[in-house]
Order: sequence, then C-alpha cells, then structure tokens
Amino acid sequence: MQKLLIILILISSLSVQSQTIWADKVVGVSSEYVGTNQQHKASQLVGKPNKLPQAESGGTAWRPAQEDGGEEWLKVGFSKPTTIRQVVVAQNFGGGCITKIMAYDPKGTEYLIFERKTPDTSPLFRLTLSKPTAFAVAAIKVVLNTKLVGGWNEIDAVGISESAQPIQVQINSVAGVPKELKAENLGLNVNSIANDITPIISPDGKTLYFTRFDHPNNIIAKNDYDVWFSEQRDGKWQPAKNMGRPVNNQSPNTICYISPDDRTALLMNIFAEDGTVLGGGVSTSRKTQSGWTASSPVLLVNYQNTNQFSGFYIGPNGKIMVLSLQNQTSIGDADLYVSFKQDSGQWSEPRNMGASINTADAEYTPFLATDNQTLYFTTNGRSGYGEADVFLSRRLDDTWTNWSEPENLGLAFNTPDSEAHFTIPAAGDYAYFCSTLNSIGEFDIFRTKLPDPLKPATTVILTGTVIDQKTNKNIQAEVIVEDLDQKQKAQKLDYDPAVGDFKIVLDTKKQYGITAQKKGYQASSTVLDLTKEQKYQEIKQVILLAPIEVGQKVILNTILFEQSKSNLLPSSLPELDRIAEIMTDNPTMEILLEGHTDNRGDFDANVLLSKERVEEVKKYLGSKTITPNRVQTKGYGPARPIANNEMEATRKLNRRVEF
Repeated sequence: MQKLLIILILISSLSVQSQTIWADKVVGVSSEYVGTNQQHKASQLVGKPNKLPQAESGGTAWRPAQEDGGEEWLKVGFSKPTTIRQVVVAQNFGGGCITKIMAYDPKGTEYLIFERKTPDTSPLFRLTLSKPTAFAVAAIKVVLNTKLVGGWNEIDAVGISESAQPIQVQINSVAGVPKELKAENLGLNVNSIANDITPIISPDGKTLYFTRFDHPNNIIAKNDYDVWFSEQRDGKWQPAKNMGRPVNNQSPNTICYISPDDRTALLMNIFAEDGTVLGGGVSTSRKTQSGWTASSPVLLVNYQNTNQFSGFYIGPNGKIMVLSLQNQTSIGDADLYVSFKQDSGQWSEPRNMGASINTADAEYTPFLATDNQTLYFTTNGRSGYGEADVFLSRRLDDTWTNWSEPENLGLAFNTPDSEAHFTIPAAGDYAYFCSTLNSIGEFDIFRTKLPDPLKPATTVILTGTVIDQKTNKNIQAEVIVEDLDQKQKAQKLDYDPAVGDFKIVLDTKKQYGITAQKKGYQASSTVLDLTKEQKYQEIKQVILLAPIEVGQKVILNTILFEQSKSNLLPSSLPELDRIAEIMTDNPTMEILLEGHTDNRGDFDANVLLSKERVEEVKKYLGSKTITPNRVQTKGYGPARPIANNEMEATRKLNRRVEF
C-alpha cells in the first residue's frame, strides 16, 4: 500500500459578484493538453474559476497541447448574450500571455476589443471598456502568445459583466462560522512524534480510532502503519493503545470506518491469511467475545482504482458506502463515488457522484455524517486557505448524485497547511481532523467545537439489551429496527451480551418499531417516537423476551390501525408476519387475540371497533396460511385499561392488541 499521508495542491471554488456571467459553453480551442480524463481539457473553461483567488496549476483549467508553443486561442460562449463593460480571464498559471480579445454578437460578427503585447501577469486579468458595447456579446475569443511567459499556460474561466466595477472573487466558505474558533491538539495521550492520521470517532464519541505511521510500538517499528485507539473517560482521552493482531499485521494497516456499535471496522486493503497484501480495496474485521476477527474482503462489483490513494466510509445504516477512487469514469484525479449494499452482501458497482461534488482535481477522505445526507471531504479542486482544505456538501435527493455546492469550512478548520480526515460523532459537538499546523510530530489529530452552520441534521443513538423475562438474564437475540413510515428498509442487529449493548443511529422526526426475536421466544415490539425530538441524546432500551408458553400474554405495540377504523396500517405487517412465522414453526400453537380501546367516545361503538380490529388481524394471519380455528378473538373496548385515561400520553397505552 502506498503511503497514506495526503499532501494536496491548493484548491478553489468561488463565490463572485452576481452581475458576473461566466461562459457556459466552449465554442473551440486551438489545442488541448492530453491529460487524465477531463484534466486540462477545454471543458474546464466552463463556469466560474476554480483556482482563485490563489492562482495555481491544476487539472481544473484548460492547458494548450504544447508548452511555449506560440499562438494559441480559446473561444467560449454565453447562453444569454448581453452588452458588457468588462471581460475577465482567470489565469491560473503562466499568466501574461494574452495578446488579443475578440467579442462576437449573436450573428457571429467579430469585434476586436483588446490588443497589446505587454504581458499582464495578474491572476485575474480584467479588461474594462470605456463604454458599453453597442451589441450583445454572445461569445469571447482570447488569443495567447505562450512564448511570452516560460512554462505551461492555464486558463480557468472567462467571464463578462455589464458593470465596470472590478469583479472580485473569494473563497466560498460556510456563512456564520465564528472566526474565534481554535483547533485543540488532543495531546500526548493521542498524538506522538510519529504521524497520527485518519482519525475515526465512534458515533457515541467515546472512542477515537486512528492510524500511526513510523511508530516504535507498531508491529513493524519503521515505515509501517498500524491502527490505534484511545478511549475517553471523564472528559479525558486515555493513553492510546495498539489494536494488535489480527487487525494489525506485518503489512500497512489503516482504519477508515467504525460501525455505530463499535463492532465492525473497515480496514484499507485486502489481505491473505498470513497478513500479506493481496491488493487494493477494503476489508472488514468484526469484534467478538474473543476479540477482533481476521479481516475479510468487502466484495465491490467492478471495483477499479488507478490512484495511489483511496478512501472508504459507510453510512450509519450500513447500506451506503462513499468511496474515493479513480477509474475511467472519473472526471480527473480521484473522485467521490457511492456504492449500495445488496441483499447478497455484495456492494454495487461504484457510481460517480457527479460534477456537483467532483472536479478535475482530487477529492479525498469522505466522511458521511450520521444524518446520511451531510458529506465532508477534502479536495484540491476548489479554493481554500492551504495545501488541503475540508469542504461540506448536503445531499439533495435520493440519487446520491445531486449535491449542494461544496462550501469551505473556513479558517477555524482550514489553515495554510494540510487538513484532511474530518470526522464527527452523532452528537455533532466536536469535529476531529488531522493537520500539520503546530503539531507534535508531522501530522497530529486535532478537534474543534462544531458550530451550528456546519452541523448535520439531528440524530439520536439507541442503545440497549435483551433480557429473558422469566430468568431476568441477558440473552442473545436479533433486534430489528423498522421505520414505521416504511421509507427505509428494516435494519437488523445481532445482540450478543458477551460483546456489549446493541447500538444504532436513528433519524429524528420519525417513529420506529423496535423488535427483538429469538427462537423459542415470542417476539417483543415497542414503538419509539422521535417525531418531536430536536436534540441529540442517547436512548436506553431494555427489551423483555418471553418464552413461548401456554397462557403467556404479549402486547403487540406496533399493530396500528387507521384512525377510528379497523384498517391495518402497512407498518403493522412486519410484526404480523413474525407472528405468522412463529405459528408456522409451532403448528399446534393456538392464540387468543384481544382488542382494547381507550374510553373516548361511545362505549358500545368502542367495543365493536375493538372486535373488528382483532378480526382484521385474524384475517391477515389467515392470508399467511394460519387456519381460522387456531385464532380466537375477543373485543373488550375500554373495559380493561392498563393506564390512566385522563391524559393522551397514557391513554394511548390503552389502545392496544394483545395475544
């Protein structure tokens, strides 16, 4: 594996004055450099500049085919022709070669509006006319003599304006980020004289995983990478520990993801049993009662990467993977891609996340927040403050290729040096990242308080245990978490008390059905209502499982009906399917379904409604081949309350189905 320290070229993405119109099409160029994918192609002339206010070489600019080749030209068009007072040309690199500028009206008539031989090396070349043009400008042609300045010449963008006020460009930073924020070095318990990189904070914020390079306590003391971790106790980070074998071996080892329950680690590369690297890609290791398992490869369909760097991160539901890689579909250098976990366990072929995120330069170190929609990453294709800056973008739809314009996190996070590997816990209170500024070694791990404009949407962490109702002991079980709106697939967790509590990250503003099931036990479900939750918290859930025995009574908490009707809601079906499965596995089992209501409304009408509802449940079970003679029903209406009917919070407990 190649060295993972990421040193990126300075980057840019601009916000500019509103009257500026940037070219939106390329009419033609004299030649173009043969680069990687779209790097240095004529297509890079479209849109606003990518490397200003700092002017530096990069793939996001057009470059002619030859260095110092003589006369070259480019011609760009504008969809909405307009009269102009100003033309600007972003000269990323080798500025000072512009000799002529011609303007064209919609009919194609050419007008010479600038000509001179004295080089102007300003990164943003401005031509201000003494008065507005007498015609609407539909295209601009720029002629260069590339021999005037030695080396390569790169043009990033061409813009026009009706105003003579000088066009200014600036870094597109997130608004409202306090400038007084300071980065805090995590100190010698975490950082060392070695390189400490790739921080990954657990969603609960209590464990920090990272990679150390060239440390004497690595398995190989020189020029090697090992995975380490530090735990937070009473607000203090404890001395870091090497994760040891088999996570670490004689090959380079790097962590890039940890699951919400701290039981699945995503590790760079694919390894043989003896620890040698078999190839690029990513592997997983699982935490068990006896420790971490040897890594097993993640199966990615048609995974290809021609870049020496790569990055991987899995979203909170375990179904979405964001990757950084380079292949024939990349815009230029490494791009960000998305892959979806299939029912087979394989991951789909990586899909390029599109030009709203990716540039002809590099996008690295993706981190997807627990809200599953806020993405943080490092790029050298947009304007920044140093060698490598961190940006954020928010997902706009479910295609995973439509994103908001990336915004720089600002000077509170980005410095003249390199920042990368941005990571935050579910609480969103602190951001962790690595940097070289004022570090103990070369790269260190820092944290900064995360201001509201940079935070993802609010989530909560559900954690819990499963207990045998009869013995009061923890038992292994499968925990199923279902979105009752059925907008997401159910998530399944394997609870093992020997390893620890189950944990899962959940979105707010939703209701969830939480079910535990185990062979020989009646599944137990409850509803978790987060529709009014507005802040992060950790919710503890204890689920009781009752052995299947004669006379055992269970409340079916997730059996829901339309208001004042007997029609089952779709969210009820998973629990009913589980009941049908239990009855199929136990063919002599017979059940009694009891329907109950609160005391609102007419008594007789409530009794009738409770009867109709349990009959509807019986009918559904019949559709699953459960014969009618195995299911008895009884409707009690409001006659058997289990909670106070005076308040809605407790009254709703009386509206229930029991079996």
